[in-house]
Amino acid sequence: MLNYPLAWLDAAGVSDILIVCPSSHRSLMSHFVYSSAEFPSLRITLQTIDDEESMGTADVLREISSSIQADFIVLPCDFIPPPNLTLSSLLDAHRMDADGPILTSLLYERGEITKDGPLPLLVGLEEKSRTLVHVPVEESGDDVNLRMSMLWKAPSIRFTTRYLESHVYVFRRTVLDLLAERTDLSSIKEELIPWLCRTQYRVAARRKYGSILKPIGNTQALALEHSTVQPAAKPTRHYAKKKLDAGDAGADSPGALQSPKSPPTAMSIASSLPTSPRIGGLQKLLEHEENKANIDIRCAFVVHKMENGTAVRANTMKTYFDANRLCLHEGSYQPPREQYQPQQTIPGSTQPAEREYWIDPKAQISTDSLVGPSTKVSERTSIKKSVIGSHCVIGRNVRISGCILMDHVVVKDGAKLDGCILSRHTVVEEKCSAKESETATGVTLAAGGDYKNERVEQLEYDED
Repeated sequence: MLNYPLAWLDAAGVSDILIVCPSSHRSLMSHFVYSSAEFPSLRITLQTIDDEESMGTADVLREISSSIQADFIVLPCDFIPPPNLTLSSLLDAHRMDADGPILTSLLYERGEITKDGPLPLLVGLEEKSRTLVHVPVEESGDDVNLRMSMLWKAPSIRFTTRYLESHVYVFRRTVLDLLAERTDLSSIKEELIPWLCRTQYRVAARRKYGSILKPIGNTQALALEHSTVQPAAKPTRHYAKKKLDAGDAGADSPGALQSPKSPPTAMSIASSLPTSPRIGGLQKLLEHEENKANIDIRCAFVVHKMENGTAVRANTMKTYFDANRLCLHEGSYQPPREQYQPQQTIPGSTQPAEREYWIDPKAQISTDSLVGPSTKVSERTSIKKSVIGSHCVIGRNVRISGCILMDHVVVKDGAKLDGCILSRHTVVEEKCSAKESETATGVTLAAGGDYKNERVEQLEYDED
């Protein structure tokens, strides 16, 4: 699965990559990252974090923030983009946006809503400006809190459940500074993104955190201007002359229009006072606070339509199954029957042994199945609507239908598999039957066993 995002990044010219994984997976990830020569242009750094169930994705960003010095991309390892969806298009949309968004999120059009598929996601979009206005918080359920400030900010907002989040985000570096301040934000999808969307139309949040997300001006020079170390200048008298037209009336005249009195604002007081270093600094300070409230915080989005290729997130077994089936529907496949194993010599003879095919001519493999390289399929074996990995060994009289077999799986004679997902190095003994079951890495299914709707994990033995 990790090959998909790495190839996507490589095609976009992104070379500095930081892979974050739990400490328990470090050895496996290190072997994959540093032994692979498939992406020589990528500079990959592997960083591990403690296996804590309470740690969310935003907590992980906070943990690795010292390793990130510029704007960055968050990319899950389970997202499979179609060929027509390039990462460069998302990066260009983020860079060329004149408003300078804090984040740009990639949404993709979902397929048919199924019982076991991803739950519908209600998002609020303003498509004309490509602004992501509303992303629900997990606890909100079916309720949508509409504020007048939201409607003023985005009067043409449209709510839809047609799209899903890919969990691909382009962030400004200043988002990490925000996370340092807001330690209560733990999840990117469920807390950080909804909070940033709400900040777009909440004045109080922009006043408090706007200068962190989008710093303005030289704050040190502004602080020096507010300093009162120097003595204040002597106040000077100011005279103002008001020239009245012939039709104007004085404030005290009967014909004058009296406007309702309103309490003076801080800005009006500061502007009416005589000019002095202290008062001038106060006025600039008030203007600075007003500017912080007017900082434009914007969240952008890019939508990938299904007509340009189907995007998939394989973050559950069901969606992983669907992703493999999608590969089958993209085109027919013809098994490499012409390939055979290297020719060997019969011991004690100079005569070469008869060449043995990787896929026996008497095996039946449907065109809607995929078989990886260096996989041996014996005679009278039937494979339908399945994906078989590399370096697998399939015995005689085996029936496989609607299954996914990862690399180095061994299925012995007479076994029957229906709707199963078998992890690497799984061994299925003779005449074993399994239906809609899953196995962990290195599991052995017993000979003659009958497994239905089971998840078989590695057995643990107590030490005597």
